[in-house]
Amino acid sequence: MLLVVAVGGLGWWIGRTHSPATHGSDTAGATASNAPTARANPAVQERAASAPRPPNRPLPDLQLPLRDVLPDLRARANAGEPDAACRLAAEMEYCDRIAAQLSSISEAMKSTNVRLPQGTRMTPELQATVRQTQQTMAAGAERMLEESAHCEGVPAVSANQRLQYWRTAAVGGNVVAMRHYAVGNAFRMNETLENLDNLRAYRREAETFAKRAVAAGDLSTVLALAAAHNPAQPGRRHLLAQAVTPDRPQALALYLYAQSLMRDEARFATLRSFIDQTVRNLEQDLDAASLARARAQAADHMRAQPTLPASVQGAMFGHTRDVERQECASP
Repeated sequence: MLLVVAVGGLGWWIGRTHSPATHGSDTAGATASNAPTARANPAVQERAASAPRPPNRPLPDLQLPLRDVLPDLRARANAGEPDAACRLAAEMEYCDRIAAQLSSISEAMKSTNVRLPQGTRMTPELQATVRQTQQTMAAGAERMLEESAHCEGVPAVSANQRLQYWRTAAVGGNVVAMRHYAVGNAFRMNETLENLDNLRAYRREAETFAKRAVAAGDLSTVLALAAAHNPAQPGRRHLLAQAVTPDRPQALALYLYAQSLMRDEARFATLRSFIDQTVRNLEQDLDAASLARARAQAADHMRAQPTLPASVQGAMFGHTRDVERQECASP
């Protein structure tokens, strides 16, 4: 019974949030509020980017349902308030992620309830395993439905609109939005064709946003830009790596800067081991002049921003995690 109730609840929530009416109401709301669009004239976008922006104000309580704070957040984001634009974009991604997870759980739960051919008998052990799997998945679905309450009554938005809120926040100086946009996390693989125009703009400006976040001492962006410049970086080339020119001295300078920012803090011990090896590899590939240039650039970074901001929690090597809703408030 718990399995049936959970599947029913998941199907209702998924259908409600992704119905045609939902998208229609979102389009109307976006039009009424003059939401930004990526397909505007580039000259108009540049003038908008240079226009005075309202100062950041305290963001709404994270515990409040999104439907209760959405009108205020949207108005502030459309006016160009960086933290509000970041929070709104992060909320949109959060709700999209919840919907996708609910859909996956719903399909997985259906597969555990397949009827076996008549006459087929399961061993007691297999029956127990199936029951345990169903109970675990049903409990997970219940928890996910509880989380989805935050997004209840909120229409889905287009990929273009969500992306433009990230860009508005980044242009306005929100550091975590700069990171999220610069490293390419604002672009989703299942929206690539929808974002072709946006990707062309991203290719031109990604490195600029990344450098601004690096200048603010954002460790995750320092590592992402270093990896993007490193021609020997293993794994697939993420969007930022496709938007910058490989440059070993630049990569080494950024990794040296990251080492200095992390110092000998225990929380970075594992990360440091990877970076230390990468630094050794790069140093072996460079001549004396290139090494000197890289070390001078690292020293310049340290003079401009010698310590990590207090908000830094950690960083990964080779991957930049998404920005969460609670991270958008500027220090």
